Amino acid sequence: MSRLPAKQEESQSCFWLEKCHIAPVIMKNTALANYTFSVKLITVTIIGFFLTTMNAQQVLGENKGRKSSQLLLRRVKRATACTNNFITNDRTNDPLLAAFYPADQLDACLNNSVLAANLTELGHIAFSKNQLLILKRKLGEIYTSGLPEDQIQQLGFIITVYGPEEISTWNITRLDTLALALSNSANVNTTKVIIENYLRGSGSLNAGVLDVIGGPALCSLSEETLRTILPSELKKAKPLDISTCTQAKKDIIFGIAKVAFQDRAGDPNAYYNLTRPYVGGARASDLRSLAAGNISMDFQTFSRLNPVEVEQLTAQNIRDLLGINLNSLGLNRNHEIVQHWVNSHTVKEVMSLGIGLQGGIAPAGLGNFFFKEFSETGSAPINSYSLLLSICIAVMGITLQ
Repeated sequence: MSRLPAKQEESQSCFWLEKCHIAPVIMKNTALANYTFSVKLITVTIIGFFLTTMNAQQVLGENKGRKSSQLLLRRVKRATACTNNFITNDRTNDPLLAAFYPADQLDACLNNSVLAANLTELGHIAFSKNQLLILKRKLGEIYTSGLPEDQIQQLGFIITVYGPEEISTWNITRLDTLALALSNSANVNTTKVIIENYLRGSGSLNAGVLDVIGGPALCSLSEETLRTILPSELKKAKPLDISTCTQAKKDIIFGIAKVAFQDRAGDPNAYYNLTRPYVGGARASDLRSLAAGNISMDFQTFSRLNPVEVEQLTAQNIRDLLGINLNSLGLNRNHEIVQHWVNSHTVKEVMSLGIGLQGGIAPAGLGNFFFKEFSETGSAPINSYSLLLSICIAVMGITLQ
């Protein structure tokens, strides 16, 4: 086969390369300038093949992406179509709705008008979190300016998917709304916001509010808020469990309780029983006063006292405070509050209780010694006091020699 003259072949090839917009890159590249035309042509062919392949893949990718998007859109359209029966007013109290209508079907088959008219019934069905989020979104579409207080009362389980920031915008002014909202609060943070929201609109922590809130929820409030409780209101309220409060909050509440029940201080047992729920905030002076009344505090109550205040009590104070329950200290010798008291008193004081407690602060220079009763199989037990006496006699004998 005849070949074109070299110059003409190169000229025609250059014309083709220029049409492909590659000649400026290849022919003017200084790195290829010294190579023969054949080498240049091979190089250009490889590059052209590479670019063609890349372009084809890009086109295929775009087509595939377009098809995937269309498929996804069709799936979404299918998911948002109600394939079950639409939920009507007479079915809104059916607890099986949660099983028959997954989130996408609940969204598609529940009209907003049906939700608004039957919020109480739907709010008391045990829907999953995703289903509850659907109901929450629909309520946002219905009440664009925020949930009215009447609707807040009807939320039921739906309240669990509202966050603190959303709840802070609610208008809670009635005690029954507060009670219903708290009964379904998801956590401590939402509980705190619900209470603060109510107090912002209604005023103080009166007896009715304290009864609704209860102790654990009360502990979520700030120290500043707790100081607003009037002694007269605490006196009228039901006993509150404040065991989960911080020590500072316990101190505040006990101070209010002292004033609330001071008219019963003349009857030590009556005064103790009224203040017992709050005695975790009692100071050492308060505990000494209670001890003087021979109240026989049970160990469960004793264990909730402030250890820092308990360590200031003498052995006699402890004996008077617990009375007939003194042996419970020995039975609970490993409890933190017992160990705290033992480690802050002398060995002599600890042993003076006579209930088998061991430990304490030894005289200067001797360190801490613990003499425990022990026995070996087949032998009689050796009393720790006898062992201590034997050691003392031996030391005295050596000294006198």
